[in-house]
Amino acid sequence: MVLILIGVQITIYRFTDVINGDYKMKKSLITLAVAAALSASAANANVIIYGKVHVSVDHVDQDGTSVWNVVSRASRIGFKGTEDLGNGLSLIWKAETTYDFADGSAWDSARNAYIGLTGDWGTFLYGIHDTPFKMSTASLDLFADTLADNNNTIGFHDYRADNIISYISPNMNGLTVAAAIQAKEGKHGD
Repeated sequence: MVLILIGVQITIYRFTDVINGDYKMKKSLITLAVAAALSASAANANVIIYGKVHVSVDHVDQDGTSVWNVVSRASRIGFKGTEDLGNGLSLIWKAETTYDFADGSAWDSARNAYIGLTGDWGTFLYGIHDTPFKMSTASLDLFADTLADNNNTIGFHDYRADNIISYISPNMNGLTVAAAIQAKEGKHGD
């Protein structure tokens, strides 16, 4: 469990309080009440904040042209959580996006971002998620998230799709089945 306290101060003055000098006490009480409310709700949340910094310095020498590049390769920040709904059923969610350390830009490309239900029967997801093809071939890409990634070298074209409804079965003696349909066309690389 991650507890994040955010300092918020709400100041409400009535004109008569300012004249009488009573505003300092009310300001402190309001700040304390807001901080308590935020910490109470954050204490009940099961939120995980995570990320990955992956920056490379690439040198490509092709046809006599030599180029050096600093590239942020799939660097990301994400938030995910679960909420137990009882009877073995849980609500799951994830919101993940890219962060480019090479140029400082953020939120350029959507990564897995979904809401779903999970239980003993498997997992249903809706949102942006890896396609079943990407999930099944990820372990084959020995140079994933590098210049020699299968997407760059052999055109593997594994991607994540938006508006996808996915089912992922539980692991059954080493076998996991994944299926997905897409509500409309759309894909996100990497």
